[in-house]
Amino acid sequence: MANGKPPRHWRAVVGWNVLLLSLGAALIFIDWEAWFHLRAPFTKMERRLPTRFEPGTGLLNEPGAEVRWTRYDDFWVAQRANRWGFLDREPLTPEQATRTCHIAFIGDSFVEAREVPVADKFHARLEELAARALPRLNISTSAYGRTATGQINQLPFYAKYARQLRPKLVVLVFVSNDFKDNHKLLAAIYKGWDPDKPPYVVAEKTASGAIALRPPDPAWQTWQILPNLMDAAPEEVSLASRWLRRATGRVPGAGLPLRPWRTRVELLAQRPRYQSVLEPYLSKVRDSGSALADKPRLDKLLRDPALPLFREAIEFTAFALDEFQRRVVADGGSLWILLSSPTLGNASHPLRVIVEDLAKARGILVVSQHDYLVRQGRKPKDGTFSDDGHWNPTGHQWAAEALLERLRERPEVCGASGA
Repeated sequence: MANGKPPRHWRAVVGWNVLLLSLGAALIFIDWEAWFHLRAPFTKMERRLPTRFEPGTGLLNEPGAEVRWTRYDDFWVAQRANRWGFLDREPLTPEQATRTCHIAFIGDSFVEAREVPVADKFHARLEELAARALPRLNISTSAYGRTATGQINQLPFYAKYARQLRPKLVVLVFVSNDFKDNHKLLAAIYKGWDPDKPPYVVAEKTASGAIALRPPDPAWQTWQILPNLMDAAPEEVSLASRWLRRATGRVPGAGLPLRPWRTRVELLAQRPRYQSVLEPYLSKVRDSGSALADKPRLDKLLRDPALPLFREAIEFTAFALDEFQRRVVADGGSLWILLSSPTLGNASHPLRVIVEDLAKARGILVVSQHDYLVRQGRKPKDGTFSDDGHWNPTGHQWAAEALLERLRERPEVCGASGA
């Protein structure tokens, strides 16, 4: 070894070995990727889903369009929207529905349930369970769900669609982010919509302090504020890389940057009408530095009951419940709330306490999926997808079972006097 350096032929051998190892690793990765692609029902999901704008209602799925949804590891689901634009079976005719005890379920992504096929969704499972356990109630069901909506946005789902079937029972599926979605400004910060050009019905205060509804704006798309870039194009990923990130604990999408949301707050705060109410949020974001650098922490900020907009969101939620109650009762039906697990868990959960207080003041029966699971000795986390948080087929089954338990106790909602 001259001058402390390895002989040239040894350097060549090492170089060739590194090259061959690299080529071998690349071939293994390619084979691995091919295996994942052969296993996957589909490998590309359109982030911009097929939607239409329905006047008076807002955004819905394009009727008859195929909606593909996947996490590229634990579910791949392709399903078609029905003629009303919901991910459910085709609606019954009014004549068919009135010959049954029809139950309408209204909610957000937990009701839309892009993650599971229709046959596995909780309302379909409830219909099957009730046919065996409570046949004389003659239960039929339908679902009206749209991801990223709250009860205010969902009012037209009942007025324009579910009401046609004259349901004996309407169940609002409540999740923790509904308060935020019921406030147009909090929703704008989170989603990038212009609060004054919303894609759904929203609530706002009049000069007298009364609450009024603003219809969705057909031109909503031209007024977006820093729209989510993730929603703009088809997502094409390496399935092997995604699996590897998950296996090593680096969940894809878990740490989305705060920057777009911070900039939205700054832009909206420039409008005189929003400046004062947004200042507490702007101060917290500025002072937090990297402590608020991801989506979960932003969620917590936008659901802080100590901040003024959230307190107003509670008022809007109460208004939505009043409207649902008034409309459903006027049509001869009953109104219940299903609290989803795990988003609204144990009885001390602060947001659950708020929902239950609102429901109690209005005489609305509350069904807690979490409480049912505790009584059954089951773990709520076993009912959700590991990296998603929505119900897996087991979670949907458990939601159906919790509802069946209450229907057994309260058959009068179907006009029956005992089960």
